[in-house]
Amino acid sequence: MPFFTVLTMQPLSFILMTEVIMKYDLIIIGGGVVGCALAREASKYKLKTALFEKEPDVAEGISKANSGVLHAGFNIRPGSLKARFNLEGLSMCPPLAEELNVDFRITGKLVVGKTDGDLPYLRNLLSQGKKNGCSGLSIIGHERIRRLEPGVSARWALLSESTGIISPFQLTIALAENAAANGVDFFLNSEVRALIPLQGGGFRLTTKTGITADCGGIVNSAGMHAAGIKSLIEEHETLTYPCRGEYYITDKADGHLLSMPVYPVPPADGSGLGVHLTPTCNGNILIGPSADYLADAEDTATTSEVMRQLKKEAAELFPTLKDVVFIKNYAGNRPKLFDSGSGLSFADFIIEESEKFPGMINLIGIESPGLTSAPAIAKYVIEDLVSRRIDLRKNPAFIGEHRGIIRTEGLSDEQLSALIADNPDYGEIICRCEGISRAEIIQAINNPLGALSLNAIKKRTYSMMGRCQSGFCLPKIAAILCEETGIAPEEIIKFTAASQVLTGRIK
Repeated sequence: MPFFTVLTMQPLSFILMTEVIMKYDLIIIGGGVVGCALAREASKYKLKTALFEKEPDVAEGISKANSGVLHAGFNIRPGSLKARFNLEGLSMCPPLAEELNVDFRITGKLVVGKTDGDLPYLRNLLSQGKKNGCSGLSIIGHERIRRLEPGVSARWALLSESTGIISPFQLTIALAENAAANGVDFFLNSEVRALIPLQGGGFRLTTKTGITADCGGIVNSAGMHAAGIKSLIEEHETLTYPCRGEYYITDKADGHLLSMPVYPVPPADGSGLGVHLTPTCNGNILIGPSADYLADAEDTATTSEVMRQLKKEAAELFPTLKDVVFIKNYAGNRPKLFDSGSGLSFADFIIEESEKFPGMINLIGIESPGLTSAPAIAKYVIEDLVSRRIDLRKNPAFIGEHRGIIRTEGLSDEQLSALIADNPDYGEIICRCEGISRAEIIQAINNPLGALSLNAIKKRTYSMMGRCQSGFCLPKIAAILCEETGIAPEEIIKFTAASQVLTGRIK
């Protein structure tokens, strides 16, 4: 039986005089791709589950600002958790994306070497990939590289035929919304401030917004803040080090120049995989990330020095890019388990149950290939770790499909005409750069999670992601948001509670 059953109803007078404590079998902390995959996996069972996220929406941290690559797993140390879950996750991602209606495609990937001196490194990657069980790996020469990617300047390359790309925020949102449809409760804007073990087993969680909840088990999947969450309940020596990666994004008009991710032979210091080029599912090209260790996990500023270096390295790898138009730059942080001066170049995922507090499961240092690994990590944590403390019984009502927003992109004229006849809002284009209609904006606002920031709309529709970067459509989207929700314009936020877009009226 589950650890807790349905919350017992009390007389109203009793509720008003006492603290209301919600009760769950399982609580997940963190609304990134792994946390949301955990929520969906948990919803396959008869568990009363909740997910707590400190931001106003899911996919606002690492899962928003990454390259969106489905890694093949050849650049990971054999025998590690990273290698295991990367390979398992890669096989799970395509059918999962199909089921959840998420943009993805298998593209292949090139790791390129400029000279014969890079060939030993590529051969080592090939050997390591074979040990990990990767398929579709081969070393190719200049002529084959030119046929696959005419703009790439290289002498040798490792070709990975099984690498792909996916929309990371679309995947995270789809996992969350599908979990919610299957009964998981989501608490956004709910930063956890305390964890207390309960006598007899289980835990009590409280948030900065005053929510209190008891549960039988907790999975700490808080990304950059996972080590800090663990510190709320026990002392430990595990530290994570914020490492910022900065990116450039090209205009979609130049997206045709690149068909697959292209990586260089990485830096010898092990700081990352080098500045690489990645096509996106939305038709842009990403350049980055950089790798700079920081003191502040929330520092996602971009810097002119790194931006110049990104352009320089990208042009060396792909000379055509020196003439393209860049429409945006951004940065994201990932949690490293070693610092820049450690001399280390690899640290494995930490996925373990607390020895001191059974039922508390910590996921720490989940960086690349965390996106690819997410569904496999979720399956392992729920089926192998959570099941040790909580009896799992299948949920016969579970529905795995997620339809999401009905989009106009890719529709024929006949299909679009039929859609407009049924709903005229599809005939009014709000975001000209991306061709997003009023109907799509309204669907995003009415999402199952209740996320109402501009970023929530942006991630669900691709609006505000085009060449004008919301210069044209933001006022229209803001007006629709006010109309649909009744909030005041001054209450509209971009992504956090402190990111108000409008400060008042001028007339």
